[in-house]
Formats: sequence, structure tokens, C-alpha cells
Amino acid sequence: MKQLKKVKKYIGFATRIILLWSLFFILGSCSTTKFVPEDEYLLANVKIKSKVRDITKEKLRPYVRQNENTKLLGFWKFYLGLYNLSGNDKEKGFNRWLRSIGEEPVIFDPHLVTQSSRQMKLYLNNQGYFRATVRDTVIFKGKQKAKVIYYIDPGERYFLNKVSYRIDDDSIREVILSDTLKTFLKKNRPFTVDLHEKERERISKNLRNKGYYRFSEEFIYYLSDTTVGNNYVNDSLIVVSPEEVQGQPYYKKYRIGKVEFQVGIGTNELLEEDSSDVALDFDTLKFENIRIIYDDELPIKPQLLISSSYIEPGTYYNAALVERTHQLLSSLRLFRYINIRFRETGYTNEQGEPLLDCIIGLSPGKPQSFSVDIEGTNSSGNIGAAGNLNYQHKNLFKGGEFFTLNTRLARQNQFVRSSSEEFNTVEIGGEASIVIPRFLLPLRFQQFRQRYNPKTNISLSYNYQRRPDYTRTFANARLGYNWRSSRYISHSFYPLEFNLVNIPELSDNFKEIISGTYLEYTYEDHLIVGMNYSFLLNQQTLGQNNDFWYFRANLESAGNLLSLAMSAKGNGSANEYNELLGIRYAQYVKSDIDLRFHNRLDRYTSLVWRFFAGVGIPYGNLDVLPFEKKYFSGGANSIRAWPVRGLGPGSYSEEEYQFYNQTGDIKLEMNLEYRFKLFWVLEGALFLDAGNIWGIRESSSPEGGLFEFDKFVDQIAVGTGIGARFDFNYFIFRLDMGLKTRDPSLPEGERWIPLNRSWRWTDTSFNFAIGYPF
Repeated sequence: MKQLKKVKKYIGFATRIILLWSLFFILGSCSTTKFVPEDEYLLANVKIKSKVRDITKEKLRPYVRQNENTKLLGFWKFYLGLYNLSGNDKEKGFNRWLRSIGEEPVIFDPHLVTQSSRQMKLYLNNQGYFRATVRDTVIFKGKQKAKVIYYIDPGERYFLNKVSYRIDDDSIREVILSDTLKTFLKKNRPFTVDLHEKERERISKNLRNKGYYRFSEEFIYYLSDTTVGNNYVNDSLIVVSPEEVQGQPYYKKYRIGKVEFQVGIGTNELLEEDSSDVALDFDTLKFENIRIIYDDELPIKPQLLISSSYIEPGTYYNAALVERTHQLLSSLRLFRYINIRFRETGYTNEQGEPLLDCIIGLSPGKPQSFSVDIEGTNSSGNIGAAGNLNYQHKNLFKGGEFFTLNTRLARQNQFVRSSSEEFNTVEIGGEASIVIPRFLLPLRFQQFRQRYNPKTNISLSYNYQRRPDYTRTFANARLGYNWRSSRYISHSFYPLEFNLVNIPELSDNFKEIISGTYLEYTYEDHLIVGMNYSFLLNQQTLGQNNDFWYFRANLESAGNLLSLAMSAKGNGSANEYNELLGIRYAQYVKSDIDLRFHNRLDRYTSLVWRFFAGVGIPYGNLDVLPFEKKYFSGGANSIRAWPVRGLGPGSYSEEEYQFYNQTGDIKLEMNLEYRFKLFWVLEGALFLDAGNIWGIRESSSPEGGLFEFDKFVDQIAVGTGIGARFDFNYFIFRLDMGLKTRDPSLPEGERWIPLNRSWRWTDTSFNFAIGYPF
């Protein structure tokens, strides 16, 4: 009987899923040909059947000139359905709106099918498949639907054999030939147009970075011989001689003559004029052989301008350094726009090399700003509001110092667990910080600034939290350094971070609850003096919807230097532990990683993956992690089917405490989110979250909360759900509904909720937030 009941539960669950998907299918496919004219066909489906092993279908898809209407979840033509909901009268406002947010039916065009076949064949030829064939077949379904199938046979691929060079000009021959170890055109590589274009670009960049200001990729072309046999190609790379380029000395090396900054004086007009005449009407300053022209008052120290430029008088022109100069000036956040131009002077130096004058036009922006932010939150029915006052000064001491002052006031109305009783939490805080565009060290590192764009960060903050069970204050001071080692990689190192946590008040009831438990030491006054390092790889480019990776790694240590100092002078305290300023300090090491991948599927949809893993190990002077350093799970940016701090640790089922307060020393979390555009500013999302937290020591872990290798997999929580996002450009308002799918706090064998019982209202969680979860 028990087995029969379980089978019935499985069947019931499967039936509900099938009915739900059937509903989606009906909505997506109903009346798809409503607006298809007679004697025309709706392009219902496009398939590519390819035998090419080295090229995926996704790379061939862009060369298909006509695709079917966009599908969500791989089958649901949602946007076509919206369009078909409109009536025949185009002038009615509601019909116009439905058509504007929907997608009109794609009408089958045989001419575009022929074009698609040609484009795919051309692409394959460019990838080295010179004998590729593309055949198309059209299948008509019913009266008004057409399906197109492209059959691709690539034939054999051609590969590079030998590469020879013909460079008639003596001045650049040695430069090009000395750099051939870096060539893309290597033997046995596939013969592709992309490789040849990359090689042209590489040679051109190399020459322009070595002074050849007027050199262009257009001066390079190829002759290829496909008669070698055995599917090999011999290549000849040819650089046209100067006589073939309109008789101009394109292959001469240029040196930088004058370097001049023009700050806030009508940049666009002045760049075309001789600045020696223009300077008569403006103030002029000469600093380290570089002239600065400005109007009225120079808003920035000249040392900062000089250290932000790689372009120096007397050096060879270098295109890469010009780009880096632009990036370094942009990072100051002081200018509305930056314009770097070069002017051929017609003069030469003693060696007969032509000279270029460099003019850097800068238009300063407003140095100060003030903003007010209001936030609303709702997590599992706990409604709150917060206000932030923000002040910024981007040039506090005229050296590009970025000063910010933030104050915050927040209040949240929360329900006592398993009760209708309510309570309020209040948070008041402020932070002042300054970012200095150089390292504050006794040594000068001008070249380091030019290469790595270093910054010094100094901040002070204070935060006050009041809850019915306790009152807590945080005071923080930190000094650190940030720098970039490449376009996508940045580092931060904080050698000094000071945190003082004071808990002046604990309610008698809360004291009694945590007494003798793993939470007792986390609610004592403590001091954290530590350091941390972070590595960040972020390939995201603003304004572009390309695939990108995000990876952050953190390493943090606290209490070790203090322990060495205390050991040297001896422990003057009667306690078994050391104190500083009369407060016990924490000692631990903590590390975590956060890995994300944003996969853009098409113009409407994307798939986002995230993996997080972290561990904190307390030891020495305090054998538990401080509360604010512990991990928690649940909430709007974590596993959304559980409230904040409402999950774990492990299989622990917390029923005694009135408030969610569950934390751990280890955290594992995996998230998958499918995002799709709906209409207007509305976006949708389907998500799956999994993970949990655990304790690392048995003495500080509740029952079922200790991390054990043979048990932790069975203690993974799983939540799923749907979300809505309102993208207002300046901010994104998000609403997510999470649904518990696997609850590790339930008895073993009953943790997969839909397979053992019906979902309940208590299995859902609603989260309101600003911005994407990850």
C-alpha cells in the first residue's frame, strides 16, 4: 500500500507538470497564422543539419537570413502570440500596443532561403572548407506553414603549409620579420579568413606601436596557392611598397614633438588650430616639458595630468600608449569627454624623423553631486524601507581624490516565527571614504600608476542595529590599495582593517535561548584586526550583450599579527585568551570564490550560471567565527525559496528561536536563471537555486549542522521559482517568488517536497529587491 501511495504521488506530480506545460504550449501555438495573408506561409521552423565537426550550428545560425519567430524555452512563440492577440483594426490604441510589444509573423521568403544557403557556403569557404555544399529543402505543413531544412556537407578542410613574405620597403622589413614568432599563420592551422585578418591587424598594431603612425592594415594583402595538394595552401604575405601608396612617406617613424593639455577651453575648435597662437588668450603652464593651457583656473593638479599620460615628448608614437592614456584619464571620473589628437608639424628632428604634436583636450565635468535613494524590501512578508543620502566630490583636493559620504536609515517590520506577533528592526549608519588615484607610500611610483592605475582607499564607517533581542554597533576603519593588471583583471589588498563590534544590550529571553549553544560566542563584544586580498576577473562590457565570465576570489586573515605581538610582550590578562583594549579579538582565516557565466542565447533571452563556495576557519584566540563574518543562506540574492538566514546549517531544523538567525562557517551555492524579455519594461525569469551552509566545528554547530563529507550532498536545499523584473534603465526593480523543492530539514526520504506531499503556502517566499540577484 505504501508503494502504491508513492506511485500515485509520482503520477500526480507528473500530471500537474504535464498540464502546466500543455497550457504554455496551447497559449504559444494558438492561432499562429491569424495574420498570415492568403497564398503566403508562416515560417514555422528552421533547422540546420550539418556534418561539420569543427563548427557548431550556433556559428552557422547568424548566416541564415530568415529565422522563425522567437521562441521562449525553445518552443513557446510568446511574442507572436502577443501580436496575434491584437484585433484587425490597426488604429485602435490597444491593438497598436499589442503589435508594438509583440512580433509580427515571419512570412516565408524563398529568395532569403537561397541567400542563406549562399551565405553559409561562403562562411564555410572562409573557414577553409573550399568544397562545401549547402542544400536547402522546404516542407509545407498544412495550408499556411513552411519548414526549412539546410543540409550541409563541408567536404575536406584545407590547412596552411608555408608562409612567405614579400616586403619591398627596407625600413619595415626587419620589424615585421623579427616578430614572426607571434604570427597567427602557422603550419597545419586551418586556412581561414579570420586568421589572415588577425595577422593583418597584429602586424599593423605592432608597427603603429613602434612609431609608424601612418601605417594601416590596408597596406597588407595575401596571395594563396591551393595547388600544393593534400589539402594544403601556400601563403604569400605582401606589404605594398611606399610608391604604391600615393607617393606619401607612410613607412616613416614619427616621434612626438610637443605634448599639450587643453583643459576646458572649447576642445573641438582648438584641436585644429596652432595652439601657440591660441595660448595668448588663455592661461598657460609648463610642467616637465609639457604645456597645459586652461581657462580661468586649472581644476586639477598638473602632476596628476602628467602621471596620467604615457605620451612623452621625444618618444616614438605608440598607438597602444595612446589608448592607455585615454583609459587612465577616464578612470579619474573628472571629465565629460576626452579627445586625444595628433597633428603632423611638417618638421623633423636632427635624425630626419618627422614630428607629431599631441594635443589632449579635456572637458571637466561637475565635481560634486548629491543624491537620495529610497529602497523598499519584502522578504517572506517582512516589509521594510530604507533611505540613503549620498554626497560625492570627485576632486576634493584637486588631485582626483574621490570623496563619498553615505548615510542610511532603514526600518523593517517582521513577523515572529509561527505567530502573528510583529516587531520592528531599525538600522542607522554612515560611511565616509576617500579614493586617492595613487599609492600612499613613502616611495614614488609614477610608472606603476601609468601601468596599473593604482588607487588608495581609506574609509570610516559606523552602524547601529536595534532588534527586540539585541542591540549591536559596528565601527570600521580600513586602509587598502586597488590596481588593475589588465583590461579585465583587478586586485585589491587591504593590509589594515579594524572592526569593533559592541553588543551593549541582549534581552533576557535571548540570553537564555543562546546560553550554552553554538550562538553564544557570536553575541559577545569582539575585535577584528585583519587583512584581505581580492582578485576579480570581469569580462562584462557595458552596453554590449556578449557572453562573459565573472570570477572573484577572496582571502582574509585576522588576529595573527596581534597574536605575535601579544606573545612577544606576554599576556597580561587573567583570561585564557588575549585582549586588546579590554576586548577579546578574533583569529581566523577565510576564503571564498564566486564564479558566474552569462550566456546570451539570443536578443531576447539569456542563461546565467553562478557557483559560490566559501569557508572560514576560526582558531587560536577565538574558536568561533565572528557573527558578521559567518555565512548565511536564503533571501533575495541567494536561495530565494527561503528567507534571509532561514536555511541551514545542514539539516538542522530550527524551531526554538523567534527570529531567523541561522549562520555557518561553510557555504556552497549554485544558481541557474533563465531570463527573457516580455514586453515594455517587463522581463521574466525562471530560476533554480541549490545550496546550504554548515558549521566547521562540532562544538559550535547545532545538531545536523556539522559539515561531513559523506552527508553534505544529502543536505543540499533546492528551490525553484519565477521572477519579474522591471527595467527602468537607471535601476531594475525585481520580484521573485521562490518555491521550496527540496528541504533538508525534513526527515530523510521526505525531503523532495513535490514527491511526498502537496506544496503549502509556507513553502513559498516572496522577495522584492533592486537589481539582478547575480
